[in-house]
Amino acid sequence: MSKMKFGLNTSLKKSKPPRSIPTAFLGGDDDAEDLKPGEQETKDSHKNRINKQLTSYTSMTNKKIEEQHKQALEEDPNIFDYDAVYDDLKTAEKQKQEQLKGKETKKARYVEGLIEMAEIRKRDRLRAEEKKVEREREEEGDEFGDKETFVTSSYKAQKEELRRLEAEEKLKEEEDSKKKSITSFYRQMLDKREEAHSAVVEASIKGIASKVEVRDPDEDQDTDLADEARKEGKDVVLNDDNVIVDKRQLLGAGLNVARPKFGTFMSLSSSDPKTKERQEEYEEYKRKKLAESAAKRTGRSGETERERMSQEVERQMVERQEREREEEKQKEEEFKKKLEKRTSEETTMSAKERYLARKKLKTSQNST
Repeated sequence: MSKMKFGLNTSLKKSKPPRSIPTAFLGGDDDAEDLKPGEQETKDSHKNRINKQLTSYTSMTNKKIEEQHKQALEEDPNIFDYDAVYDDLKTAEKQKQEQLKGKETKKARYVEGLIEMAEIRKRDRLRAEEKKVEREREEEGDEFGDKETFVTSSYKAQKEELRRLEAEEKLKEEEDSKKKSITSFYRQMLDKREEAHSAVVEASIKGIASKVEVRDPDEDQDTDLADEARKEGKDVVLNDDNVIVDKRQLLGAGLNVARPKFGTFMSLSSSDPKTKERQEEYEEYKRKKLAESAAKRTGRSGETERERMSQEVERQMVERQEREREEEKQKEEEFKKKLEKRTSEETTMSAKERYLARKKLKTSQNST
């Protein structure tokens, strides 16, 4: 019978058998199976050559290492004795630990301090008792002088120990006081030096500040312009700061063209010899005027300084006179108070005497 069925009849493909997978442990090599015999030989020769190179390199390195090892052993035969070195280190550490353990003693943390404080309190109590006994003996005096006294050796040793401790405490206090006095002396000396240094610095700063004079160029310019205008017969008024009050007073008849200032573009760009001569003359004139104004200013400043000094002296004299007057007034008031007190005492005494006299007289009259 035919194997035809209803529908689309297509020829079925034959299934291929599954390909066996070589295991890695059996040394299977897919490339070796696929390669041809000539290619396999070339590959094997290449592997052999590489293996030979690796073996030669490893042998060379091993030889070098052996040579270095021998050289090191020749220099120091114990260089590779790591175990002995390790044991030495450990023994040293153990010795240190044993030493530390030997030094450590099991003691309570605060017992030593408590014992020391208890001894100090006991000593202070004994000292206080001894002082008390001494005061009692002093108060008794010679009341029990005819009695016999018995002093034990332990009491004598105790007294000697107390005296020794008192002497040690006194020495310690003296040393502490000396140290404190020395430190205070050095501190005072350093403070004095610091004060002197600061005073010198302040004086130098004040001197420099007083020597430095700040000049206002506008002020100098106004004074120069005013002097020049006065020479030309103009009436120019300056204020207290040497500044022209009304600059229209500098103007004259006709066209008033302002002169170019020294150092401006107009003055520098002028190449005319006449203008240069005029500029030089103006500069010379300006220098002279500046010198004159500086001399005047220094004279004025000297006069003002003298006036200020004289005013200061007068003020001090007035204050001194006022203080003297106040002291005299206080003395007079105290003297008056003393007189009043004395007169009051005298009057009371006289009144008392009169009263006693009257009383005496009355008693005498009554008796008669």
